[in-house]
Amino acid sequence: MMRINKFISLCGIASRRAADTLVQEGRVQVNGSTVKDMGHQVDENADEVLVDGKKATLPKKTKVIMFHKPAGCVCTKDDPQGRRTVYDYLPPGYASFKYVGRLDLQSRGLLLFTDDGELLHRLTHPSFEIPRSYYVWTTRPLSDAAAQKLVDGVDIRDPEDPNAQEEIAFATDVYLENGFAELVLIEGKNREIRRMMRAIGYEIRDLKRVSYCKLQLGDLPAGEFRELTADEMNKLRQAVHLR
Repeated sequence: MMRINKFISLCGIASRRAADTLVQEGRVQVNGSTVKDMGHQVDENADEVLVDGKKATLPKKTKVIMFHKPAGCVCTKDDPQGRRTVYDYLPPGYASFKYVGRLDLQSRGLLLFTDDGELLHRLTHPSFEIPRSYYVWTTRPLSDAAAQKLVDGVDIRDPEDPNAQEEIAFATDVYLENGFAELVLIEGKNREIRRMMRAIGYEIRDLKRVSYCKLQLGDLPAGEFRELTADEMNKLRQAVHLR
């Protein structure tokens, strides 16, 4: 429940002070009855509010969820091969959400879902240069020289396709840790990291995305999800210049 002036203000029709004037002038109806009590409370989910005969509607509340994708499930709604999909882990209420930046079958880690098409576009389009961080375990330790090649850029075209055109991919940063490497990318090409490693002669044992647009996976268990907090949502929208 909320005061009528707050509801009208949140709908973007008028400021709270101007909304009080609308109420006083008899220009507001709730469920078919004119309301002149400025303290009147409305239920945003049940009451119909008209201002000058037009329905007042709250703007859609964008939601984003963070999901820890396990290895072995696919980023698709329906899989012809009958494999488990990422949507099988989510409640039916999230069935219409779109995933942000897919992960391949054997990759695991942070996957975002949203019901906001514009936010999805800005989080995935290369022009916005959204950073994504990955932990990469290889069959042999990544050398300093190999790490530098990844930063300089490598050709990830299919070597078995004689008609393939040059396709350069690079990491903005590579950090060599004890037993694995952390790669930071700003573009999400199909199987990009696996193709980059193949181009420099390395084989991946395990691949995990740990952050996206500075959102950290943290200790969220595999197969579990959570909604972003209001603070996380604000920072996410600021990062892609979306008001």
